[in-house]
Amino acid sequence: MAPRKTAPTIDLMARECVANQLRMLNRVVTSVYDEELRPLRLTASQMVILALTAKHAQVRAAQICEWLQIDASTLSRNIERMRANGWIVQAPTSDQRSRPFQLTPAGEKILQDAVLAWERAQAKAVDLIGDEGVAMLKTVTRNVTRKRSPAQQQKSE
Repeated sequence: MAPRKTAPTIDLMARECVANQLRMLNRVVTSVYDEELRPLRLTASQMVILALTAKHAQVRAAQICEWLQIDASTLSRNIERMRANGWIVQAPTSDQRSRPFQLTPAGEKILQDAVLAWERAQAKAVDLIGDEGVAMLKTVTRNVTRKRSPAQQQKSE
């Protein structure tokens, strides 16, 4: 039986798939943050959502999804866990369609408690990736986000 012509491409897929490389990097780096945040019963994803909420006082789910490039179901799972922990609540609003949320005092406290854990995780992540790698990562993220979302690029300019 003659070798299939797709074998070289399959080998290339196994070795050089950009999606796989990014997933591996994401798992390694996220585990660093999750390990540091674990004593607080907080995940890296939840920490970022809390930080963005604190920064903006009130946010809508659609805004978080856009900023983090995540789907609504992923955000919804995190929001439900954070509600159950008493960290966020629905913000009072006259427009019931927007349904923004905000931090509770417990949410503000857990975010403050997370600062040292985040600083340790950030230092470990920078050590793993290197200063040059972090700078490159920021550039790549900015470029990809702009290419993926041209309307968002116009909003930020």
